[in-house]
Amino acid sequence: MPEGDTLHRAANHLRPLLLGQPVRALNLVRRTESTEGLIGRPVVGVEARGKNLLVHFDGGISLHVHLKMNGWIAAHPQSAQRRPGSDAVVVLDTERHRVIVDSAPVARLIHTRDLVRDIHFRHLGPDLLADSFDLDEALARLRIRKEVPLGEALMDQSAVAGIGNVWKSELCFNLKLDPFAAVEAASEAELRALLELARKQMKETVERTPRRIPDPFTARRGERQTRVNHRLGQKRNSVYERSGEPCYDCGTRIAMKRQGAQDRSTYYCPTCQPARSAA
Repeated sequence: MPEGDTLHRAANHLRPLLLGQPVRALNLVRRTESTEGLIGRPVVGVEARGKNLLVHFDGGISLHVHLKMNGWIAAHPQSAQRRPGSDAVVVLDTERHRVIVDSAPVARLIHTRDLVRDIHFRHLGPDLLADSFDLDEALARLRIRKEVPLGEALMDQSAVAGIGNVWKSELCFNLKLDPFAAVEAASEAELRALLELARKQMKETVERTPRRIPDPFTARRGERQTRVNHRLGQKRNSVYERSGEPCYDCGTRIAMKRQGAQDRSTYYCPTCQPARSAA
């Protein structure tokens, strides 16, 4: 699943391509609302909020995309004459570029003024990558979920926005926290350190130059640098998708267990992250 850092990197990639460019054509393949009113209107903003991508048009209309598990975004120069495939849900054309969104279950237009009360945004927690990120608020939102397993709480976008399955597993490992223990089993200092590390590492991923990491539209996996103290010969992830392989810190075999209502995979080291109970 594309996570917050991927969406922020996508927004950073699209912004210089689209900003100020009039819309030549916009096709929302699986929806019926007319887009004719946007033709000729310039793009006035491109941003990410958590795992959501927003393209704002002059006149107070925004395109909202959520990639969920399998969505994909690609930007091509018009000279490439790229044709959308059967999975395309959005095709946005300017004079210079074509942006194609594939397989995204959420791709819609919304009045920009309505974002504040929209179901996708009104309960969204502090965005780890926003300039205005409020660590104390994010910490408080985690703390009130005291009986929720930590791994599930970190994935709750109304607590803190941007963390997905990869970061959940990697952050808990890096702080040696039990992802299956209730939030209250972790100290306030540990949770604060986790959020600080999340923001630091995710920002590094977003800001990394293209020579060190491909742009997010290539959908190549394993390019995030999530492992603290990464050494030559090690994978970039400490535990994620390393089930059965030895832990880099202690040698114990990495385990995977399903977690939460959505049965998401959580990777962990049984030795480095021993089971905890609330004090």
